[in-house]
Amino acid sequence: MDTNYKPCNTKSLAAFLFAQMDKLAKREIDTNTAVAQAKLASQINNLLGYELKRTIVQIKLKEIGANIQQLPELRDIESKTFDNAKIDM
Repeated sequence: MDTNYKPCNTKSLAAFLFAQMDKLAKREIDTNTAVAQAKLASQINNLLGYELKRTIVQIKLKEIGANIQQLPELRDIESKTFDNAKIDM
């Protein structure tokens, strides 16, 4: 399994999708492959949207912090490890 991932932004994601559209038009890939790649690209786009929203919240919190004594506390769930978390099902 290749774990050498390249950084992704909207420009590189669009370039990849256009290249895949060209490959599909030239029949270098089949429609099932194109559909699977489009679904993965959609998920990556969702993550990019999440990062944008997260950055906006951080900027707004800094603005609020300049006007009040204590910032509201937010849970930093991305830095927590859930290896030992008990999950009831």
